[in-house]
Amino acid sequence: MSNYSVYLPNYSIGVDCYKQIGYVTRFYGKNAVVIGGETAMSKAQKYILDGVKDSDVKISEFICYGKNSTYENVEKLLNNETVKNADMIFAVGGGRACDTVKCVADKLDKPLFTFPTVASNCAPVTAIAVIYNEDGTFREYYYPKIPNHCFINTAVISDSPKDLLWAGIGDALSKECEVEFSSRNLNLSHTPLMGRQLCRVCTDPLLKYGKKAL
Repeated sequence: MSNYSVYLPNYSIGVDCYKQIGYVTRFYGKNAVVIGGETAMSKAQKYILDGVKDSDVKISEFICYGKNSTYENVEKLLNNETVKNADMIFAVGGGRACDTVKCVADKLDKPLFTFPTVASNCAPVTAIAVIYNEDGTFREYYYPKIPNHCFINTAVISDSPKDLLWAGIGDALSKECEVEFSSRNLNLSHTPLMGRQLCRVCTDPLLKYGKKAL
């Protein structure tokens, strides 16, 4: 059997989790560039700046990623001098913003930290990115490295549109069905078995607490 590596998502969660930025990122550098959606960054910017205020982390710039996760937007960011000179990259926003920045960090081989502002998707903690064409049609999947860490500020998440939280609950509820269906009748090894078990434990808490959370 050939060697393989397993990388699992790391995350911090809570209303004050951004205060952990300095500690979590301390081995990766001091200069960070923030890339994300305009609305997302406007909501998260104050929290991020407050979070790094007493740390060694300096934010060089807040940059809008574009309007969609396209290779054209990735290329623009790859050619941005601030991005190229940053020690690490912070991705802020929803799925398309995070997917775009995951591609950028992967191609530049820079540490990546994600700051989701909605709960509608799993992009901030996954090693896959959905890439679209300029006209909005699907293009392909890109497989970047997994983000180094995800900071889930519940105050920011709770300020997002209700429909996006509802979408996230539905997305998470689908995981057990998807995994059970796709792995049926297969002799699974340890790693996919672990994934299947994790997906199973998503369902009950969402059925129990989802309506109250919404």
